[in-house]
Parts: sequence; C-alpha cells; structure tokens
Amino acid sequence: MAGTAHLTSAAPTAPPSPLQLPAQPPGAGPLPGAGITVAEALALPCLAGARLVAGRQGAERRVRVVNIMEVPDIVRWMRGGELLLTTAYALRGDEDALSALVPSLAARGLAGLGVKVGPYLPRLPQAMLEAADELGFPVVELPGEVMFNDILAEVIGTVLNRRALSLERSQEVHERLTTAVLRDGAYQELTTVLADLAQCPAAVLGADGTLLASAGNPPGDTGASTQRAIGANASPAHGSVALWCGQPPTEDQLAALEHAATLAAMVAVQERAVAGRERRSRALLLTELVSSAPQDRAETARRAAAMGWELQVPRAAVLVELGDVREGTETTELSAEERLLPFVRAVVGPRAIGWGVPSGLALLVEPGESLRSVVRAVYDAVATALPKTQVRVAAGGVQADFADLHLSYREAVTAMTLGRELHGTDFVCEHRDLGVYRLLDQLPRRELSRLVDEALGTLLAYDSLHEGSLVHSLGVYLARDRNGVEAAEQLHIHYNTLRYRLKQIERLTGGFDRDPMSRLQTELAVHAHRLLTARARG
Repeated sequence: MAGTAHLTSAAPTAPPSPLQLPAQPPGAGPLPGAGITVAEALALPCLAGARLVAGRQGAERRVRVVNIMEVPDIVRWMRGGELLLTTAYALRGDEDALSALVPSLAARGLAGLGVKVGPYLPRLPQAMLEAADELGFPVVELPGEVMFNDILAEVIGTVLNRRALSLERSQEVHERLTTAVLRDGAYQELTTVLADLAQCPAAVLGADGTLLASAGNPPGDTGASTQRAIGANASPAHGSVALWCGQPPTEDQLAALEHAATLAAMVAVQERAVAGRERRSRALLLTELVSSAPQDRAETARRAAAMGWELQVPRAAVLVELGDVREGTETTELSAEERLLPFVRAVVGPRAIGWGVPSGLALLVEPGESLRSVVRAVYDAVATALPKTQVRVAAGGVQADFADLHLSYREAVTAMTLGRELHGTDFVCEHRDLGVYRLLDQLPRRELSRLVDEALGTLLAYDSLHEGSLVHSLGVYLARDRNGVEAAEQLHIHYNTLRYRLKQIERLTGGFDRDPMSRLQTELAVHAHRLLTARARG
C-alpha cells in the first residue's frame, strides 16, 4: 500500500526483562511500566501474521488492556492505553466514519487499533492510514483467521505477568534502599546503593544544587539525566535525587530513583530532627555562657568540648542586627543564623561560635591582632552580601576567661543599644568607644534618673507640656562644643531660633553654664538621659 509502512510480526520470542523496557514517548498514553508496547505485542504468537500498516512511529505506545469495538460510539468508553480490536462491522460501509475514528482514538490516548480485514471491510481506507501516519497512531491489520479471544487472553496475560515481575523487582529495589537507610541513616549510603541499582552515577543535591552525597563520580560539567524532588510533596525546597544515565533512563532506573527520593525524605526528616536537638543543646549552653558565670566550670568546659568549641582562648562577644528592629525586620524562610553565618564564617574563622538571636546573630570571636579589625570585617561581609539591608554590629570587650564571657556579652548589648541612639540604623560600635557612657552604664538606674531630674527636670517638663525639643537642642549644642552655627545647621533651624532656645534653657535651669560643676553636671545629665532613652527603646 503506497505511503504506508509495514512491520510484519516476528517469530514468537521471550519478552524482554521488565527492567529493560524502553522509555515511554512523551504524550503517548499511560505512564511507563503500565503494560507492553505495541511492537512487543506484535511479537506474541497470537498476533503472528499481523502487520503494522500505519503509524509506525507510535510502535512504542503502551498497551495496558485489550478491548473490542462493538458499537460506533466506543470512544467515549475508552480510558487510554487500550489496544482496540474491531471487524469494522459497526462502521461497515462508512469509510468516512472509519477514517475519523483514528484521530478520536489517538486523542483519547489509546495504544493502537487492530482491524480484521474480511467480509465487513475488504481493505483499510487510504485516508485512515494517512491519518494514522500523521498522528503516529498504530493501525494493525489482522488476518482473517485470528481469534479476538486469543489476542485478549495472551496480551492481557503478558501485561499482567510483566506487571507482576515489575512489582517484584520494585519491591527488591525498595528493600535494598530501605535497608541502606535503616543501616546507615545517611544520604551517602542511600546514594551508593542507588548508583549500584541504576548502574550509573547518582547524587543527592541540596535545594541550591549543592552536592550533599554522590556515588559513581557524577560529572560536574553535565546536568543530570533525570532527578526527583525529595519529599512526598515534590517540593524542590528539600533538594533532589539525581541520576546521570548517559541516555534516556530505563524503567528500572526511574523506579529506583522514585524509591530513593521517597527514602531521602526520611533521611532529611531525621537529619533535621538531629540538627534541631543539636541547636537546642547549643542554644542552652550559649545562653548559660552569656547570662552569668558558670556554676560548674568543669562541666561547662566538658559540654563545650562535646560541641567542638575551644573556650580556653580569649574571646569577645559580637552582635549583628539587620533592618530596623524597632519596626520589625523582614521575614524570610531562613533563620538569621542560616542567612548570616555563611558570610561571617569566612572572616571570623572556623573556631568562632555563632548562633541566632531574635534580632540577628551573636558571635563569640577570637580578637586576633585587632578586635576592631574583626568587627569591621564582620560588618563588611554582611553589608556586601546584603547591600540593601541596614547592618549594625556591636562588640564587647575581650575576655581571657570563658567564665567572664557574660560580661563581654552584656557590653555588646549595651553598645548595640546605645549605638542605635547615637549612630542611627547602620553602624559599627565597640563598647570601649562609648567613652563616658561606659561609666554611666555602671550606675544604678535610680542614680541616673536622679541626675537627669536634678539637671534637666525643668526642661523635660517644659518639652512634655509644650511638645518642645529643648533637651535635644541642648544635647546637640553641647555635642558641637557650644558652636551655635554648627548646632543650628545640624538641627535644621535658624541660628536666631537656637539662640532663643538657649535663653529659654538658661531661664529654666537657672544657668547651666554658670560654673564648671554646673556645666559638667548638665553634660553628664544629657548623656544619662540618652542612655535611659536607649534602654527604654531596647
């Protein structure tokens, strides 16, 4: 027949191993592993003498069941994957309807159409064959003596046997992978067994593509042949399991990959649970270290050694904050510890101890040659990694004894708190640079409040009653070393306005500049007021 490809069935042969079936062509009906291909069906004894007369390119479509056409509207009863057999009796004498049947069956996802040439259909219409070739839909010409019952029994029996063998092999794969996970509980053992089963390189990749475990030397310059997301919800956020097959993956490789991805989710859950317990243990010990002197030095040292921490070296506490903590920081899926530590590790060294705190990150770092250099390097690393984010870094003093680390941490908190008040929302501040604030910070709150009330009480009352800013204006004036021009410029007011405010301050305080003691007390009170304000804001 002109323009039609013919494939005569071969002598009966044993079907190939269910683990070596060819991959399913895209869009060609049921999923891989569900049945046998049309080409394999034609090799069965029941189809001896049958010919594939059209749609040869669809010979790899999969047959999962056989059905017989008894009524013209059979298409609406099809679910896909069927090899439909017919004598064309229901459409006898209507070549147009028979030709239109092929596109309908192809659209429904059937595997192919077997037509018995005989009294009801002496020959297959040319339009039907051309449509089948165009769609890649197999049309098989059946000899007149073939019995449909024989085809039904043998094809369905082969499909069921193939499925049973496939399930048996799948169970073996699952058992090997499960045993590997239960024995070792790590990605590496799972990957090693997967590579052996699939006979090709395999790997477990993190969500960002990082290689977590591998076997068989997967090529670094070539993408994986196929991969599956870890977890039942197939979310790439948990990473993936990948194979490098060098060719389209076979069904046994895909089955092993599916099982491995499911078991990798179990490993991921286990690792997250272990990591969570470690984080809680770390957090508890760190909280003890930075809260007060340890009650049992030996026990604290033992627990720190179990964590891999070296406490017998001088360290200083460093705090890192992102964004504006007063207004709330932008939330992300990753914790501050996960976001910041990778950037900071490169500059503080592997022995630095870091952990997440509500406002960002806390560190216990070795000062090296200069703590100032370390603190600046931390700021630069975070600011470079997050250029659109405000970064604040504060440090306490260096402590040689780990029992005194709580003092350094307290100093770092003070430096951060005062830094926000003195320097705004983006700064580097060390406790040793706080000057007189270091002295004031040692005083009880009651004494600080008394100092402020005695020197600035009348100004604070006036500001509260009139919504004024006399105290702030006085602070800027003193910070500018009593330079009225520079103070007015910083306050964004006219010089005469500042002069008027200073006269009000003189009147309300009785003369803050009348003698050296008054000047000193006023300046200390201004600083004490800023310290109390910073503490109140947190």
